[in-house]
Amino acid sequence: MNNSTKIILVGSLLSTLGIGGLAKAISTNQSQLPVVIIPQHHSSTQMTISKDKDVKIDENREQSDATNDDDTEVNDDKVPSSLGQVGEYGESIYDMAKANDWTKATANLTLLENAAKSLHTEIKGDNKTQLVQLDSKIAALKGTVTAKNRISAMRDANQVTLIAANITKEFEPKVPIEITLLDYYGRELEIWSATGNTSQLRTTASQMRRTWNAVRLSILARGGTAQVQKFDGLVASVEAAKSSKDYGRLATPVLDEVDNLEKVFK
Repeated sequence: MNNSTKIILVGSLLSTLGIGGLAKAISTNQSQLPVVIIPQHHSSTQMTISKDKDVKIDENREQSDATNDDDTEVNDDKVPSSLGQVGEYGESIYDMAKANDWTKATANLTLLENAAKSLHTEIKGDNKTQLVQLDSKIAALKGTVTAKNRISAMRDANQVTLIAANITKEFEPKVPIEITLLDYYGRELEIWSATGNTSQLRTTASQMRRTWNAVRLSILARGGTAQVQKFDGLVASVEAAKSSKDYGRLATPVLDEVDNLEKVFK
């Protein structure tokens, strides 16, 4: 084989190898093109990615969902748990005093005192003044429960629920504060009708009307037409009452219907 032939063969081989290598490289590169690396923080979500805009749509949807989750929780966790407990224990002591069940009243008083202590660590700012009022009223309640003074204990316990309601205002509770106040006024009807204090009963009726007018439209907006119609009649009856017995007969229906008003917001 002469030199010229060798050169031709070598050139041919080199040419062939070069083309093969190029073909192999092209093949290798083509096999890698469809591979997509999905960020691991979405590993729990099944995604099929075909275009960049598909990824953006998925991300926007997930961000929107997170925002919606936050919105649904706005009213759930704002009210400190100890504040809710103060109101509940105050109402329980009222019921126990009304029933002359001083054993349970005393047990609930201990729970109330503990909740009030916890509340001091959760409440700051202007509410500190109301906490002082709360502590003072709980101290008075302890005295009336110890003395087993039924009416005084009922009055002090109800005042505890009022202070708790006033503190709750700034936390925007799911159930409007006005409905909590209507519950308070229903108990006031029981207290003052038992003592025959018609002057205080008239004051309570006036406060009930003002509070009811403030929350009435909110209940209608939530579809509580039947509840509004019934409570309209009750408030009108309370305003028309003349004797302590008249007021006393209306107290239980008012308290029962307040429970139905609360359900509109739950």
